Amino acid sequence: MKDKKTIQRGIFLLIIFSLLSYIFTSMTVWTTDGKYLLVSRYLRINQHDRVVSGENFAPDQYRFGSYYLVENFFKYFPIKWLDENSEELSSMLLSADYWTSEKKSMVDAYFPLDERESLVSDAEKAIAEFVDSVAGNSILLSNALKAMVAGLKWQEYITDPATAALLIGERLPEDVKAALDPSSEANRILNGHITARFFFNLLTLLLLYAFCRIFSSPVASLLSVVSFQAIMPLTTMYFGWETFHGLALFVGGLLVIARKGRFFHLCLLIMLGSLFRADHMVFLPLIYLLYNFRGDISGKIKLRLMLKSFIAGSIPVLLMYIFSTVLFPDAKYSVDLIQLGYNIGYFWSWIYPLVFLFIPLLFVREIRDIDFFKRTWFWVLPFVAMNFVVARTAEVRLFTPVLAFMTPLVGVGLLRLLASETRGSVETE
Repeated sequence: MKDKKTIQRGIFLLIIFSLLSYIFTSMTVWTTDGKYLLVSRYLRINQHDRVVSGENFAPDQYRFGSYYLVENFFKYFPIKWLDENSEELSSMLLSADYWTSEKKSMVDAYFPLDERESLVSDAEKAIAEFVDSVAGNSILLSNALKAMVAGLKWQEYITDPATAALLIGERLPEDVKAALDPSSEANRILNGHITARFFFNLLTLLLLYAFCRIFSSPVASLLSVVSFQAIMPLTTMYFGWETFHGLALFVGGLLVIARKGRFFHLCLLIMLGSLFRADHMVFLPLIYLLYNFRGDISGKIKLRLMLKSFIAGSIPVLLMYIFSTVLFPDAKYSVDLIQLGYNIGYFWSWIYPLVFLFIPLLFVREIRDIDFFKRTWFWVLPFVAMNFVVARTAEVRLFTPVLAFMTPLVGVGLLRLLASETRGSVETE
């Protein structure tokens, strides 16, 4: 009976987390991948091609894991993602069948034909005046220039938007046209990245729930995970392909540490995570050391613990060295390495991280009652300091490891708060 209930709960959670991930991923298609319509799609596809060929700028080139996953796996998933605005633009520029009488009527409603004809008339007068000023007293030159301009039939492109749109689509460079075409190989790549985001978001939620369950009940854990996902839209202003890939492995590392799992598994997660965010993975060994280092253990165990932490910490450092000096020595940083001055002077570098972490910060008092957090919370300070020095903190996706780490506190704190409210209501009655 207990096993049946556990299976039912697992299925329920999988459905809930899948829907949450699907909703968030769909939103990012509109707000991130299609932010500037064709431009956004083209730039993302172009970035993928540069990374796979080893020609992208740093540090994105060093986070090549997500790109190779798409190139060799996720682009073959036949999952479609709705981006209505981009699809509309694609049909408008590439398909004559798009321009039905209904579509033309919509154009007429927004930009009436008489206004377009008036615009043509004004433009013709302006062109005639310009030609006369250039030709001077030469009637022959004036007539030749006017005939040349008339031969362009530019008036048709204003009075008939369908002709203008299809001409623009026809003249687009092939790589730009491929970014517009939903059936192209380029769009398979883009859909692959979006599909990977969905799966790694789902994996993050499942691992985060398991992490929360170490410290709280199923209800509190579900509350924690839902609160985490509710905050995620704030990351979409500056969203990286690798965000959930690296985060899932970071949460996996937290899970191994909190459960006192095998050191080898932690090292494996750190190694894999370094393909996405080596700068985040370097903090997992610190958390491992803080949690396991206790005053009552022998000096020999302390020495072994520090050695293991050093070994684990050297993995992302060594891999980053290999990426930057051996595999991709020509990758140059697109921005200055030190960003402290920028962050100090930019208002949103302070506001966005505060808003992003505000909900879990409301429950920091719970740290005192949970041994894991009481021992390990210190890692947050150097992590935040590092990001203020070498990153732009308005890009709050950088703080997702801190948010995930603090997420269990939300459910624990909420249940404590609600339980006290319930007791107060009962006593009043």
